[in-house]
Amino acid sequence: MSHFLWAAVVTFGIWRFAQVLEKFAPSSKIEDSSAIPPMVEVPDDLVGMAMLEREKWAQEELLRAMRERYEDLRDWNLVRSAFGVAPTP
Repeated sequence: MSHFLWAAVVTFGIWRFAQVLEKFAPSSKIEDSSAIPPMVEVPDDLVGMAMLEREKWAQEELLRAMRERYEDLRDWNLVRSAFGVAPTP
């Protein structure tokens, strides 16, 4: 009989702990659509460099990395230098 009692106690504890974790879990939905940054258009020479990759996922990752670098630097010439397309300034 005590085995069933302990099983009930453990089950209740897990259930309560899960409720606490839900309060601190990050939200999966975005409340404000303005929080999504607009998709930055990558210049043609950098797109051409990304298209040299054979796999589609590699092309997408390279374009994503270029956009992220542009978000940091705010200058496409610096992005070109970072990816080795243009000589470093």
